[in-house]
Amino acid sequence: MMTASAHFSERQSQRGLRHDVLNFILEFGEMRFAEKAAWLVIEKKKLPWELRNTSLAERAARWVIMLRNDVLVTCYRSDNPFRSLRYLN
Repeated sequence: MMTASAHFSERQSQRGLRHDVLNFILEFGEMRFAEKAAWLVIEKKKLPWELRNTSLAERAARWVIMLRNDVLVTCYRSDNPFRSLRYLN
C-alpha cells in the first residue's frame, strides 16, 4: 500500500489531481524508472479495451506520478508524459 507524502498532498491539491484520477493511475499506470525513482504514467494502448476511450483514461493519461519506496512524492501534468520521462534517464 502506498502512502502520500505531505508534499504530494499539497501538489495534488494545488494542481487539481482528483482522487478518482489518482486511483485510476495507481491501478492501471505503467511503472517507469529514472532518477532513482519510479514514475507512474498511463499508456492508453495497454489499458483494457473498454477503458481506453473513457474520459477518466483521457484525464489520467496527462498525469505523471513520482514514487520512492512506495511513497507518493509528487505529481504533475504533461501533454506528453513519456517525452518528459525520456529526459530523466
